[in-house]
Amino acid sequence: MKNVRYKNQNIAVLGAGLSGSAAAFLLRSEGARVTVLDSAEEKNLLKSTIGNLRAQGVHVICGAAADENSSAYDMAILSPGIDPASPLARNFLSRGIEIISELELGWQFCEIPIIAVTGTNGKTTTTELLAQMLNACGQRTIACGNIGKPHSEVAREKQSFNVLTVEVSSLQLEAVRTFRPSISLWLNFAPDHLDRYRSVADYRAAKLRIFENQTDTDVAVVNAIEKFPANRPGKI
Repeated sequence: MKNVRYKNQNIAVLGAGLSGSAAAFLLRSEGARVTVLDSAEEKNLLKSTIGNLRAQGVHVICGAAADENSSAYDMAILSPGIDPASPLARNFLSRGIEIISELELGWQFCEIPIIAVTGTNGKTTTTELLAQMLNACGQRTIACGNIGKPHSEVAREKQSFNVLTVEVSSLQLEAVRTFRPSISLWLNFAPDHLDRYRSVADYRAAKLRIFENQTDTDVAVVNAIEKFPANRPGKI
């Protein structure tokens, strides 16, 4: 664990989907007081998910009450499906509450190398192929993140892997802080998710955060025909 202490902290998780639930369960296992907030009405959310959260001692707030919640929190975890510009997220940002992504949370509990794969197209296929190749070579891994299990779920399960093979989307990278893959793969880039981003440049900037914390000891594998900012890992 990378010096994270969530015990007895009051943490909000924004979004009651797969990633949000995984973050909530991880935080509860670490002794945090957890509230999951979702703008959707409870009747529109998966009943079993809400039931499982409450069974683990997670407080769940839905609908308008979630968007207007004024309780004090030490931190918030942003699910990739929640837009930072949404009323739910703005409620926390306007109060100066620190927000990190579910990907960042999972990373904070990860003690093994990570191979992170991003790209507008082909990242799921590439992530799954890499995982199969590594397992065939005796390097135990799992394809996770934006496919399969969320990063936080893998972190909570504490299985014995040699490396994690993680598909990462721009939505997951928006609120990273220290996320640092040992190897990052940038497959390609094309305009996408413009319902979420104000411009193609904003979308690209979110994806580029995959390199943000890498150092000269890490490796970045990129598409040779694209241009990248100069302040990227030395091993490209």
